[in-house]
Amino acid sequence: MIMGFTEASRMFRDVWGFYRRYAVRELGESELEEFRDRVSEIYEKYKTTFAKELLLAVVAEIERTAKFYDSRRKGG
Repeated sequence: MIMGFTEASRMFRDVWGFYRRYAVRELGESELEEFRDRVSEIYEKYKTTFAKELLLAVVAEIERTAKFYDSRRKGG
């Protein structure tokens, strides 16, 4: 399925909100569950390869950032 510009704009807005919410938060168990649920919600809303790839990239970036800050907290 190819999405139009308006739907792509909505998707970018949703993914940006997701990124902004989780990019620099430390996630406990309940936050991790909320994180996974939100990824699923966004994907289910758009169900396109583009949405999947964008979400995977954002999740990977959030994980990379979390590892960076975790290593700095541990003195590495």
